Amino acid sequence: MIVSLILVFLITGVKESQQTNTTDVTQVETNQTSTLFTDASNLSVSEMEVKLQDNETSVITEDEDAFMEQPFTTKHCQYDLLLLYSHDYCGQHFHQQMLELGSDKWCHLDSVTRAYSDVTTCVERLTVLVDCFYPNTYTQEFFLSVHAHYFQNCVKDELVFEDAPHWVMTVLTLIPVSLIPILVYLVIWKSKVQE
Repeated sequence: MIVSLILVFLITGVKESQQTNTTDVTQVETNQTSTLFTDASNLSVSEMEVKLQDNETSVITEDEDAFMEQPFTTKHCQYDLLLLYSHDYCGQHFHQQMLELGSDKWCHLDSVTRAYSDVTTCVERLTVLVDCFYPNTYTQEFFLSVHAHYFQNCVKDELVFEDAPHWVMTVLTLIPVSLIPILVYLVIWKSKVQE
């Protein structure tokens, strides 16, 4: 169904572009419309940092309805830039925040939440800038490496249940078992009384 919708949009988009190309040359020169796409491969590290720090990129989170309809159907993801900037920019910023916290607080969720949220938003924006879908295997590998480095020693403290003492188990087993013969006797006695 999604494929058929995409085909309909592509066909109507082609029709509209063909209709706009049928104007006179003089009218085209005065009435030109162009769309400017920033080619992420031409951006330097500092330009990428500026774009990431500015809130010019819109991030579509998984909670929103538009998550499955991301607008990158005709663009090609630049995975090499995604890998480079995710580690060099987002990862370095996260690394600095984690060093400021100290390794003794890495396992405390309240301490790490802001830094982790920042790195997640940074990677999402970066993914949009390099024309990729989010999430993807490269961002997943990035977050797995972050977890392996910072959170590998964080273990959820689980309650360890001990077995009950032997005498308690014996008493709890014998009480219902001893009630069975008594109940059988009562049923037999009650059936004889009714006859």
